[in-house]
Amino acid sequence: MHPDSRDSLNCHGHHDHTHSGENGHCCHDHHHHDHNHHHHHGGVPEPRIGTRGILLSAFGCAHTEAHKYYDLFEKEVRNKYPDMDVRWAFTANRIRTKLRSRGMQPLSVAEALSQMVDDGISHVAVQSLHTLPGVEYDWTVQQAEAMRHPRKGLVEVTIGAPLLRSVQDMERAAEVIARNLLPLETQTDAVILVGHGTYHEGHALYLALESLLMRASSNVAMGTLMSREAPADLGRRFLDKGIKRVFLVPFMCVPGHHVQVDLFGEHDHAWKTILASLGLEVVPVHTGSLEHDGFRSIWHDHLAEAVSGLA
Repeated sequence: MHPDSRDSLNCHGHHDHTHSGENGHCCHDHHHHDHNHHHHHGGVPEPRIGTRGILLSAFGCAHTEAHKYYDLFEKEVRNKYPDMDVRWAFTANRIRTKLRSRGMQPLSVAEALSQMVDDGISHVAVQSLHTLPGVEYDWTVQQAEAMRHPRKGLVEVTIGAPLLRSVQDMERAAEVIARNLLPLETQTDAVILVGHGTYHEGHALYLALESLLMRASSNVAMGTLMSREAPADLGRRFLDKGIKRVFLVPFMCVPGHHVQVDLFGEHDHAWKTILASLGLEVVPVHTGSLEHDGFRSIWHDHLAEAVSGLA
């Protein structure tokens, strides 16, 4: 990725054949809309151009530095599907608002897909970069499926699953975590993984993942930002076991605001602060799932399934 991509987020100059950039917004003025203006009165409309595209749908992140992981995944996707137009959508309203205040033009799933339709793309695989099938994933699916229409919208749209959907996904993710994110050196070390959490039955997948990880080590726990009591409860659970040091590890797509502020911030409600106040030594691990090729390969497999489902 070229050096200014993280700052501009608007355009990758070396992908001139596409109309999109990091945030799914078009940077060129050479749209050709005339394919939408052929009126065949009394006959069947001219078939749409059979162009295929990929829309990468993430929660979004306002921390510029974290966008290098989006760039990394996008580069891999472009290499795998050189004939497909690749664009972005962010599902979090407040992230899009924040980025717009900086002069960027991030799009929602509905906006990005509408623009793809206007640009003559008829078949789109939408790949979710969410961690599990929660509220953000459901919203992505609803917006994507609403765009399916043989004349007005997309001829075909398929949805790639989030990171954790099946038992096999969970087992693969547990292996990646055991290999890369459990830096347990002594019996008095523990790891607390922290996911975002969701108001949704998808939350159960965090618990299932935790039980898989417990096979590798009993000194592992899974918490989420949405459970307010979690840091103190988990900390006390480990103190009772004689744990002295806790590695605090985010389990989110990229290390954005939640990681920098909610986990590692210098304030009373940060997880790091709460755990340290109990007398534990806390080691912050600044990471995001997209950083690890094992997690990326799960998302790539879901995308391959979605692409193969396009007519």
